[in-house]
Amino acid sequence: MNDFIQEVRLEVTDGAGGPVRIVTLGGPLIQVGRGEGNDLSFADPRVSAVHGRMQIDNDCIGYHDLGSTNGSAIIREGRRISVERGGDAFILREQDEILLGDADRPTSIRITKIVLGASPRVETATVVAQRSLGEVSRLPDGETLRRLLELLATLRTDADTLAMTRRVLDFLLSALPEASRAECFMKDTNGNFAPAIGLGPGDSRQDSSRLVGSPPATSLVRRLTAQRESILVHDTQSVEKTSASIRTQPSRSLVLAPLVVEDEVIGAIQVGSRQGGVFAERELDLASVLAQQLSTVLAGARLIERLSEAEARLRGECDYLKERLGHRPALDEMVGSSKAIRDVRGQILAVASSRATVLIQGETGVGKELVARAIHEQSPRGQATFAAVNCSALSAGLLESELFGHMRGAFTGAHRDRKGLLEVAHLGTLFLDEIGEMPLGLQPKLLRCLEEGSITPVGSTSPRLVDVRVVCATNRDLEQEVIAGRFRQDLLFRLNVFTLRVPPLRERREDIIPIGEHFLEIFSLQHNRRHPGFAHEAVAALQSYDWPGNIRELKNEMERASLLAPSGKPIGQSHLSERLGGGRDLVDAMQGDLKEIMERLEKVVLQAALKRHAGNRTHCARALGISRQALISKIARHDLQDE
Repeated sequence: MNDFIQEVRLEVTDGAGGPVRIVTLGGPLIQVGRGEGNDLSFADPRVSAVHGRMQIDNDCIGYHDLGSTNGSAIIREGRRISVERGGDAFILREQDEILLGDADRPTSIRITKIVLGASPRVETATVVAQRSLGEVSRLPDGETLRRLLELLATLRTDADTLAMTRRVLDFLLSALPEASRAECFMKDTNGNFAPAIGLGPGDSRQDSSRLVGSPPATSLVRRLTAQRESILVHDTQSVEKTSASIRTQPSRSLVLAPLVVEDEVIGAIQVGSRQGGVFAERELDLASVLAQQLSTVLAGARLIERLSEAEARLRGECDYLKERLGHRPALDEMVGSSKAIRDVRGQILAVASSRATVLIQGETGVGKELVARAIHEQSPRGQATFAAVNCSALSAGLLESELFGHMRGAFTGAHRDRKGLLEVAHLGTLFLDEIGEMPLGLQPKLLRCLEEGSITPVGSTSPRLVDVRVVCATNRDLEQEVIAGRFRQDLLFRLNVFTLRVPPLRERREDIIPIGEHFLEIFSLQHNRRHPGFAHEAVAALQSYDWPGNIRELKNEMERASLLAPSGKPIGQSHLSERLGGGRDLVDAMQGDLKEIMERLEKVVLQAALKRHAGNRTHCARALGISRQALISKIARHDLQDE
């Protein structure tokens, strides 16, 4: 038969002076610290208000440091052992000495004798009633009911969960005449119930560090955890071995109500009766209702904490990625000082702060998405999501799913619910590029979203409210599209609230060289090749060309030139493509070893082939006489995925 601890004898020395005390620990829990609220209190100012806790668990006694300021240590056989603050319990032996506070003049607790017995503490408490979650037999009436409803209405308004718990315990003390104490216990990292806050008679405004009770008996904790029900227990006086503060107020009745969050018992409310008092089922019902409400509040607080942590983590990751990728505000990326681009910047700043729908017009490659992103960043929605989709790149069915989302099973391949971009960009901005190519059958659904602020996912019958700003772009004449019957006139009226035209490069030739230098700097860093600007003949060629592909074409030209020109040399006309008068004596203009020259030539050949075949990799591979897999490998090696 195992031996169990019956009592522990202590020799206590206060670091602030005073006589040596001999103390017997007769209960399962004793709290030590500065002040009268502890079972072992000290005058030593270097001991924390709640410094530590000693706890008997059948055949062993452990010491927890409860996150004290100056720490705790154990002296065992002349060796000093530090105790982790807020960590696991340190198992004690006879003649161990606990040191609290100052290292030179500590307060000490010496374990002089551990008395063992042949049987554990007897637990003979009788459960006379229980309530499962959501079950209530009777509620109070009159003034108590009015106060209960007021309390329930205000519980969710306080963000401080400790203050809310204190209000619940205070209410139970005042509403139950037979109550002598009310406590809240929470599970610690080891799964044991540890005191969180307790109130005794007249203690409703006491400091939360004062704990007035011990955890429920082990058998009752097991029942709470397994069955998740509130229980009423009688005849606890003969079985409860408690801390000193409770032994002065023995109870004949005890109400225990679990705190359940996400189907897990995370703690319990315990209410003990005064000496000679007995609780009835009315007290059980009241404690059960309050425990359920407090559980809901704690669940909400836990969810908010997780969401806050996730938001902070995502913001940190976003900031890190922006820094690594060299993210710049869209307005700063609009290189140039011409009047045309200054007018565009002015219109962006004028419309950004409004909720107006913006229609961006301009030729292919002028940077319409950059303008849309600048409008988003300068708006009050700038910290929310910016989503973009090209309406010409997807079929009607795929575009509808992309914009509005779909439900699981709505069509073949819809294996799960999926949010559409209109919902993803809630409180942010959605950019619809090439809006003029949106299928006619999908246009009424977009119009309804703009008018009513609601969407209905594919396969659903329930609309969802969204708050999203829509910015559109097109290189078509939408009025002519309306006349031709390919675009709805009512949708055009709704989109054309504010029209912003982005001029082509040929209308702002003074910006061509600054933009070219901007791209040349980017590609020089990417390819580790330095180029000090342009030669005179290259400047003349760049400014005289009409640039039908606009900024996109100029960007590709600069990457090609940065690869062809020798590092450390300016870009000459010979490094430009044939349409700009370049391409002559190409190999002579290239320097480096054979491998470097062939790498650069291969990239130029791949770019030209991809452009010639409109990005179709199968046709491109066939024309080059290589396998499609080999082409994909070369595209990845030269970073041509966007070609």
